[in-house]
Amino acid sequence: MSLPKPTFSVIVPTHNRPALLAEALDSLRAQTRGDWEAVVVDDASTPAVSIAQGDPRIRLVRQDPGQGGAAAKNRGIAEARGEILAYLDDDDLYAPDFLEQAGEALERRADVDVVFMGVAWFGSNGEWGQDNYDRTMARFLAGAGGERSGNLIVFGEALLPALLKSVPMAFQRPVVRRAALDRIGAYRSDCLLWDCDWAIRAALEAKAALVHAGVYRQRAEGQGYSSRRDRTLEHLHSGIGIMENLLAASRAGRHAAHARLFRAAAAQSWFDLAWHLYLNGRRIEALPPLLRSAARQPALAQLKLLSRLPLPVRPPAGC
Repeated sequence: MSLPKPTFSVIVPTHNRPALLAEALDSLRAQTRGDWEAVVVDDASTPAVSIAQGDPRIRLVRQDPGQGGAAAKNRGIAEARGEILAYLDDDDLYAPDFLEQAGEALERRADVDVVFMGVAWFGSNGEWGQDNYDRTMARFLAGAGGERSGNLIVFGEALLPALLKSVPMAFQRPVVRRAALDRIGAYRSDCLLWDCDWAIRAALEAKAALVHAGVYRQRAEGQGYSSRRDRTLEHLHSGIGIMENLLAASRAGRHAAHARLFRAAAAQSWFDLAWHLYLNGRRIEALPPLLRSAARQPALAQLKLLSRLPLPVRPPAGC
C-alpha cells in the first residue's frame, strides 16, 4: 500500500557515518509534525548504509561511485515526493519543532518560497561555534535588514548584497517550496561552497525569510570533512568562482541590473585571495589576483597592497 503524499521531503546525504546518521534520523522521528518523508542518499558508504525497518516514511537510495554532497542532495531532490524540501546533514540534528516552524512560516507568508533556518551549535566545540555564529549573524542581519515578526524575518532587496559578502550557516540551511526549485536550480557539484552558491541564487530568484530561532542543531566536533585540514585557499578560489559566474551571467543579460554589484563582489573576492597570499609570505603569487581585482573594480586598497608586495610581511608586535 502506498503512503499518502507527504508535505515535507527531508533529504539526508550520508557517507560513512552510521552512528551519527542514526542520531539524525532519530531527531527526525521526534518531530512534532509527522507529515514527512526522509530520502537518505547513501553516497558510496563502505559498508553500504543499512536502515532498520519500522518507519515506512524513511527511504534509502544509493550512489556508487560516490559523487559528493551536492550531487547527493540533487539525487534526493529527484527522488522526493513532497511539496516542501528540507535538508539534514548526517552529522546534525533537528530540534523537535524544526518542521513545524518551517511549515508555519511558509503557511503564514504565501509570497515566501525559501525559509532559512537558524542554527544552534552543540558538541565539544559548540560554545566556540555558537559564539562565532551569533556575532556573524548580528553583523549580517544589521546589513540585510528585513521585516521582523516574532522569530520570522522576511527579507527584501538588501539580502542579496549581504549574502555576497558573507553566507552565515543559517543561510546554508534552507527549506524550499518545490515550485521554486526550477527557478533557483540544483546544487552545483563543481563548487566547493555549493551551499553558499545556492543561497545567493535563491536570493536572486525567490523571496526569502529566516526562522531566527536555533532549530537546526549543528554538531561541532571537528567531524566535518571540510574542517579536517586547512582549506582556506580552496574556499577563496571557490568564492571567486561563484562571483565570476554571477558576473558572467550578468554580462550575458541575466540579472543585468545587478552587474555592478557582482563586479564589486568579484573584485573583493580576488582581493581577499591576494591578501591571504601576501599574509602567508607568497608575495609574488599575490600579484595576479590583485591585478584581477583591480580589473574588476579599482580601489585604493589595491594600490596600498601593491605598494607592500615588494616588502616582507611585518610580524606582529612583540615577536
